[in-house]
Amino acid sequence: MNSNINKAFIFSYLSGDTSALQKQMVNEWVKETTNEELFYKWLVEYEKQKPQYQTDVSKGIELFHHYVNKFEANAGFNHSKHPEQEVHSIHYFKKRWMLAASVMLGLIIMSWLLKDFITYQTYTTGFGETKSITLSDHTNVTLNSNSVLSVPRFGFGFKTRRVLLKGEANFLVTHKPDNQKFVVRTNQGLEVIVFGTEFIVYAREKESKVILNKGKVVLRYQEGRIQKQLTMKPGDLITFDKINHLKKEISTQPEKYAAWKDHRFIFEDTTLEEFATIMQENYGIRIVFKDSTLAKRTLIGSFRADSADELLQTVSEVFNVNINRTGNTVVMTDN
Repeated sequence: MNSNINKAFIFSYLSGDTSALQKQMVNEWVKETTNEELFYKWLVEYEKQKPQYQTDVSKGIELFHHYVNKFEANAGFNHSKHPEQEVHSIHYFKKRWMLAASVMLGLIIMSWLLKDFITYQTYTTGFGETKSITLSDHTNVTLNSNSVLSVPRFGFGFKTRRVLLKGEANFLVTHKPDNQKFVVRTNQGLEVIVFGTEFIVYAREKESKVILNKGKVVLRYQEGRIQKQLTMKPGDLITFDKINHLKKEISTQPEKYAAWKDHRFIFEDTTLEEFATIMQENYGIRIVFKDSTLAKRTLIGSFRADSADELLQTVSEVFNVNINRTGNTVVMTDN
């Protein structure tokens, strides 16, 4: 991938603010299969931010009346008719024209709103919800709560096996006889490339993680302007911060990172501050600490909880703290 080509560069290209040489760079860049889907994703974002059609209703009505008056002045209507017949003809023409314009406008708006729906099959989970999905290539995906998986409606399993993930998911990828790769892409530009394996991708606002259980995967990511690549082995835990700085760890129990599939939560020196992030991401619940020292206390153990309240109650008993919940806000204080 040309490191000079990023979203901002493509937006300039789509706005017509690039030179002939830069346009040629984009044309060459987009020929690569790995870049084609990214280009169309950025194209959709660009069109959402800068729609090509801005409807000015008042101006449209003004132009319509101008057109009708001009049409009539140029003998568009037979003045030998009775005046009442002429008025009836004008009104009939206006109604038919407005109807056609309304239908056309409706079709434009509808096609715009349904663009992503037509392009992708989207699977979503709400707060506190998990979902198991079997894709058309027999790959099994388990979505964690508050997550979105987008799968191409056309050509998936044949021309491509590229999916987009926002949130967290466990993948059990089916190997294909032709060794066709399976690619998971996140909003941060991270690509997880596999040929048949089991792994977890965590792609939240704060950071991204990839945990490999079985097989082998290749990570492609961009740090600054440099395109990098890393091959993972089973047990590898790779963490990326917001600017894609990489941290590598080894886990002897990579399967524990998928404990959420069974509604289990495993904490290893997890601070209550980190626990608050988990509650926000998985249940949409904000935790407020009345005492800052309370947020630094650590939690160790494995707990099963089928709901946010059940998990909060468990933590309350372990730490002997008071929990006062109002809507989606929880205030935590020492006893």
